[in-house]
Amino acid sequence: MIPPKRRRKNIILTEAQSKRLHELSEFDGLDPVEHTMRAIDEYLGKQNLNFTPPRQNEITAELKENTPEPNIPGAYWLSGTVDSYEFSALILKSPSKSGIDKGKISKLSIWDPVVLENTKSFIGSCVVNYDRGWDIRPSKIAEPYYLKVKSLLDHSVGHGLGKQASGKTAF
Repeated sequence: MIPPKRRRKNIILTEAQSKRLHELSEFDGLDPVEHTMRAIDEYLGKQNLNFTPPRQNEITAELKENTPEPNIPGAYWLSGTVDSYEFSALILKSPSKSGIDKGKISKLSIWDPVVLENTKSFIGSCVVNYDRGWDIRPSKIAEPYYLKVKSLLDHSVGHGLGKQASGKTAF
């Protein structure tokens, strides 16, 4: 049996939730914490944990635009799509200690444009964000998309495709 993880997270209930929880506890005599634990267990029991992420060869990625970075000589921005997500990356002229895997990718964001439109929060819509260090690491769900984008960027940089004028490059 796997020992339970203890996490120090606070759960903030609304006033209505707190009132309802205390009413329920008065009704059946159980501690409010017991009700909360049961509700969490019930919720987790209903979750589908058998998620199978897509294979990298099932994902399509495409470069759509590249733009020189005016503040960094030789650097440029590459952007495109990976399935229903969008991405943008800052590519440096030479490898850097602050790049992904000490390479030329200095910044990389992959986001859901629908979430961005609905929330107006860029960082809230990101599934991956690297800005000279990991802000949002790829989750189990986002990892295949990240790997596809990284492979596309590495391939493009290796073949000098990113330095060409704007154009589409599929991979």
